[in-house]
Amino acid sequence: MTNLKSLEVFFWVAKLRSFSVAAEKLNMTQPTVSQRISALEEGFGQQLINRKSKPISLTDSGLLLLRHCEVILRQVAAMNDAMGVREREARTIRLGVSETIAQAWLTQFLKAVRRVRPNLEFEIQVDVTSSLEATLLDGELDLAFMLGPMALNDFACLPLGAYPLQFYGLSHLVPSGRLRNDDFLSIPILTYPKRAYPYGALREAIMRLTGEPPKFVTSTSLATIRRMVLDGMGVALVAQDMIQTDGSAPGLVRLESPISLDPLSFYAFHRIGEPSRLLEDLCRLAQRVAAREVPLPPPLPDGDH
Repeated sequence: MTNLKSLEVFFWVAKLRSFSVAAEKLNMTQPTVSQRISALEEGFGQQLINRKSKPISLTDSGLLLLRHCEVILRQVAAMNDAMGVREREARTIRLGVSETIAQAWLTQFLKAVRRVRPNLEFEIQVDVTSSLEATLLDGELDLAFMLGPMALNDFACLPLGAYPLQFYGLSHLVPSGRLRNDDFLSIPILTYPKRAYPYGALREAIMRLTGEPPKFVTSTSLATIRRMVLDGMGVALVAQDMIQTDGSAPGLVRLESPISLDPLSFYAFHRIGEPSRLLEDLCRLAQRVAAREVPLPPPLPDGDH
């Protein structure tokens, strides 16, 4: 007899097009997932999945069952919401985050989530957008806050705000406070990795100005970039306010530049069609936190971490 768990297993195998990835998401073993699918096929008397294709694909019967699964699982999720089950449900969210978001408001987001969904846990991966995108498409992430926009099939894309790019450096490196064309060739530039948008855009802009490529030192870590700036290794180009010039680091200043680059625009991505509205709700909460519409929760009492 068909049961809800088997339909859920089939749903995620169909959506993720992988037995192993679906097993990881559902916290099951791959043989158990395979057995569930085989039992469904035996019960319906029809093949549901083409296992020989890479990645796996659905037969006509599998496509029909998927449409029914989407309706059934969505109704079950709505029922659980109405009965207050979701608030008590324990679940782990696999969240990918760009470094800028991690530094800017990730903590506020997690604290805001904790207030409304205390049973949620997070596995967080901080990386550049290209890596997060690949991991998301492979089904290894449930949700990603990263650069965009981009058109990803079967994924929603919701705006999380934009951050202008800003040069920073020690005042003695650029006494005038404004970078000149010659400075781009004589002073190393500390910025995001080659796979990130600012690197390529900045390199192209400097090449247009000077006819020569600049010297880069790149890192995925904003803390590392800040440390190198303070050590006088060069000037940094990062998202505005990711390096503080509040007097805590004497001599560290914002620098003007003849180069104007598009800001870093961030978006929340999640797979469309998941029965539960949880990921949609988390994205809307992230939008409110990013827009500073959600106040930072008060500090936790000592010992409550």
